[in-house]
Amino acid sequence: MFVKYFGRATVMALVSVSLFGCGGSEMGLPDGDAAESGVVTEPTATVMQGLTRGDVDYRAWRWVDVRMPYCGGVNGGPDAICGGTCVRNGDANTAEWNGYRSDCSGLVSWAWGVPGPGWTTGTIYGDTNVTQRVGYWDMQMGDAITTHNASTNKGHTMIFHGWNTDGSARIFQELQCGTVAQDVNIPFVKNSDGSLKWTADGRTYWPVRKKVL
Repeated sequence: MFVKYFGRATVMALVSVSLFGCGGSEMGLPDGDAAESGVVTEPTATVMQGLTRGDVDYRAWRWVDVRMPYCGGVNGGPDAICGGTCVRNGDANTAEWNGYRSDCSGLVSWAWGVPGPGWTTGTIYGDTNVTQRVGYWDMQMGDAITTHNASTNKGHTMIFHGWNTDGSARIFQELQCGTVAQDVNIPFVKNSDGSLKWTADGRTYWPVRKKVL
């Protein structure tokens, strides 16, 4: 399993880099996550305990492996972002994650062991009861990279795998409607305050760590 994971993930990373290209136009910009209304933030005590950073990384990669489609709802439920109904087929249709949204924050929630349907970027980015911000220099496998705009209640988040030799970050994410979970390399600009700028969308992101990890 270890060989399969890193062997296939490496190949997919190389393929998905071509989707990213040199700017945001080829890859598209994040659709964000479902609106805060009706989403319950789970207390820290209900978060799955005992997950290692390797577990988090592998859980996120599994969505890439099964080609989990982006959707702002649970499997079979209404899609609050793209419209219509969330439909997952094949290996993506699995009971253990069918109760999760498969948007960006749904992927992070699944990887972190947060109960479905998952936290939103507002919780991941700003709820200091359950997460904390760290500088990019302190990032570790399984941390999230997150942005959130309080005025629009939208943001984007992804799971950090590690730094590449060229300085880009390898991440796992759900990006936008009409795509599946991705294993991509993003050339973030590293800011002096510890935050990161994704030049493709012009927004500032913060490395965020789940406190119980």
